[in-house]
Amino acid sequence: MPEFSIESNGRIEKTAVYYNGEQLAGVREVFINIDEQGAFDAVVQYLGEDGQLYTKQIFTDYFEHVRMREPSFDEDEARSLHLLMISSEGDLNDTVVYRDGEEQFGIVSLLVHMKPTSNTSSGIRGWFGGRNDIADTTEFKALITYRNDDDTLSTEGIF
Repeated sequence: MPEFSIESNGRIEKTAVYYNGEQLAGVREVFINIDEQGAFDAVVQYLGEDGQLYTKQIFTDYFEHVRMREPSFDEDEARSLHLLMISSEGDLNDTVVYRDGEEQFGIVSLLVHMKPTSNTSSGIRGWFGGRNDIADTTEFKALITYRNDDDTLSTEGIF
């Protein structure tokens, strides 16, 4: 099953994106929106080794011309960061979410939108019909909502 991970302290400057354990280079935007109502949007946009911009479904598409890089953080730096890992085949029923190595239960929704630079193109927003809830400027939003034992909801920042 493909694994997609984001390691961060909540600031774009201290963020690394991984696909199957290898750090991706040239990431322009990440948008993940998963909820218990059946939404499953997981898209990454990256600059390929051929200089072309690619937009791919994270768990179902083949990443062509993807560039990898050496890890950005050494072991000491990584200890001060948080890790979100999603393992999936692109279907809500067989998706597992981990935070800092622990499987998460009771998730109602997960939203990650990371856009480190303003793209000259419409970015991922164009894939979703220009939805206004997907920012068109620099953004780093990462929220997870859980259903508590008493059926109330609580929302936390992921990083």
